Amino acid sequence: MKQLKISAVLCFVFLSLWSSLGQADTQFRIIVDASGSMQSNDPDHITSEALRLLADLSPENKATLGVWLFGEQPRVLFPETLVNSASKAKLASYVTNYPTQDVKTDLESILAMLLKTPDVAGLSPGYRRDWILVTDGMVDISRDESVNDASRQRIWQDLTQQLEAKGIHLHTISLTDYTDKALLDHLSYRTNATHTDVAVPEDLLDTFDQIFSQAAPAEELPLTQGGFDVDASVKEMTIEVLHETGRLPKLVQPNGATMPLLSRPRVYVSDAPHYTVFTVTNPSVGHWQLDNVNPERSHVRVVSDWVAKATTIPALVFTQEAIDSSVALFQYGQALTTPDQLSNIKVKQTLTRVAGGRKMSVLSWEMTPVGAEFKSRIDGIVQPGLYELTSVIQGESAAREIRQYITVQPAVSFQAKNDGANLVTFSASASNAKLDASQSSMTLQLTYADGAQQREQMPFISEGYWEKIVPIGADSFAKVKATLVGVTDAGRPLQYTTPTWTIERQGDGDVMIQKGDLTATQVQQDDDSSLSSSQQVAALAVPPSIDVAGGGSFDENAAPAATVVPKASQSVVAQVSQEMKSVTQASWFIYALIAAVAFVLIVLVFVFSRSSKSKGRYQSEESDDV
Repeated sequence: MKQLKISAVLCFVFLSLWSSLGQADTQFRIIVDASGSMQSNDPDHITSEALRLLADLSPENKATLGVWLFGEQPRVLFPETLVNSASKAKLASYVTNYPTQDVKTDLESILAMLLKTPDVAGLSPGYRRDWILVTDGMVDISRDESVNDASRQRIWQDLTQQLEAKGIHLHTISLTDYTDKALLDHLSYRTNATHTDVAVPEDLLDTFDQIFSQAAPAEELPLTQGGFDVDASVKEMTIEVLHETGRLPKLVQPNGATMPLLSRPRVYVSDAPHYTVFTVTNPSVGHWQLDNVNPERSHVRVVSDWVAKATTIPALVFTQEAIDSSVALFQYGQALTTPDQLSNIKVKQTLTRVAGGRKMSVLSWEMTPVGAEFKSRIDGIVQPGLYELTSVIQGESAAREIRQYITVQPAVSFQAKNDGANLVTFSASASNAKLDASQSSMTLQLTYADGAQQREQMPFISEGYWEKIVPIGADSFAKVKATLVGVTDAGRPLQYTTPTWTIERQGDGDVMIQKGDLTATQVQQDDDSSLSSSQQVAALAVPPSIDVAGGGSFDENAAPAATVVPKASQSVVAQVSQEMKSVTQASWFIYALIAAVAFVLIVLVFVFSRSSKSKGRYQSEESDDV
């Protein structure tokens, strides 16, 4: 009996070691606003569905997920755990109806708590951290606005720096217009993440899908109104459909039979009122028809031996900064390099802007084959926002699609405030640490009504921003803008000019400040919203995400051009080969460690067994003597 117990303990130790060697490579931490207003802004609990969708999309044992609520006090809704079938079921029961009755919104406390919360076991070295913040309010912890402002300032500086230092990508999602957009933008852009203004609650699902695609990129099958084609190399496919309540998808197999959306051997189905996800192992080869769906809100992710890989694009780029892209193909882990293998392959890329739940195509182009790769360069995107870069690889018998997301942002944010009397302070700060601010310069330009121009160099302050105080004379009217001549941390030159601001001072009165290239009449008409000295140094901050004229519409003449990228750009073949080599080495190390532990356990069981037998024989001999 003792031998059996010890063997059981040793097996438990072995299994614990096996589970501790899990290779979860992504951490998801979701932070949800629990204020009472969330009940009216999300009456159908789409946030809960979005949390479940993130778990359902994650391959088992490849990600961890935890959910926290914040309001008057931060608290755990669902403890961070490894995503598997058991934790998915548990998550669904936890998030169905969580309380949203708080009257305060203490964002500082929840961020500070999570920064101190240790990671769960099972994450692989070098894992990616993606945190998601969903809110519909402002920093609101006191009736005293000075207390709120102090908390906001600590978030803006200290907590943002801690998030950056830990490599955390903090994606922020705003459910209403009544949010601190400047703060949410700042948190996301400083941490190389995305900020999304959700037009309707259902768009939360699309936003979570985009965040998941950024955190855990996966190959997909191109999907059209006619369905999709499965080739012989596909071992598994996961179909995700976002839809309206009651509008269920219909999946028709190559043999013409409709596949029941029920879990059974080789098929796993998870659904909610607004989405359906089903995974099929070893799907039939041929054309599958997916009916009753919106192709833009549906995706087919696959695991296969015929693999297309793209170079990793920076999550955030500055406006007018060039974007290099390369795509290569692999079969059974080996790159396709010969002309015979690549002669019938075409790669087409499409750049699409994602805004307000809509997708607007910017342009498409064919990638140019260069050796074993297909390459392109986007010369630069002028208009800030979130963009989707889609690469469709069409082979002779197989096709793949790769989605990548890029946030385009001006390199600096520009602010103006009246310091009383006739003094106006203009300041600029980097929107992301990839700008080497110490090696960059800012020049302020004022153009007066009579055409006279005044140029002022903005001194660089040691805290990491530029600032210039300008006196405004009586009866002055001027247009103001600033120009950055900078360099990125990669050594790339960069130039950016801020939007125009208008300042006016009538007689010896207050200085009025407005964003935009306005006339004197327009400034006077908007006097109620202008900035004057009576507002006690309240700053009119221009968040980088809205430094675009035209209110978000596309300028056809400003569309970026796609050209062949220089051969010196990053090689996707080298990148993927190195990744595969690292994974292989890690796998062999794990297998060797497991084998060594198993060998030690076997030896211990053998030794204990021999010892027990000897002891039993000795006791038997003593009994015979008696």
